[in-house]
Amino acid sequence: MKKIFLFIFLGLFLNSCNSYLGKKLSKKSADDIKVEKLKDECDCIEALDIIAADFLDVVGNNDKKSIRAMSDEKVEKLEKKVEPIYKKMDEVNEHCRKFGITYKRFTNGQKCSSYKDLKKNKEQLKQKGFK
Repeated sequence: MKKIFLFIFLGLFLNSCNSYLGKKLSKKSADDIKVEKLKDECDCIEALDIIAADFLDVVGNNDKKSIRAMSDEKVEKLEKKVEPIYKKMDEVNEHCRKFGITYKRFTNGQKCSSYKDLKKNKEQLKQKGFK
């Protein structure tokens, strides 16, 4: 009986938490981006938005100033998480240059659905002191 109750409870819990837990579990990360599958400006904008959002998730509430104040051990852990994101950003930048899009300059993708999200994430990163 306890197992049945637990099963029903977990089902209801996961279903009711779908707005947070479901998004968290299905959220794309920089690791999910396949650079060779980026076929146009909008694919590039979406990839850069995923990278920016992933970076924001990793740094959390920290900005450049607070990261400098961290212990060497914490900075090293953060760098290990951020390094693959930077690497993916470089790959995407290199690939998307042919569409006139880079992480610093992406106005060629203004018509894309992810453009506003990328612009917002980029602004948040700028406020935190990141490029």
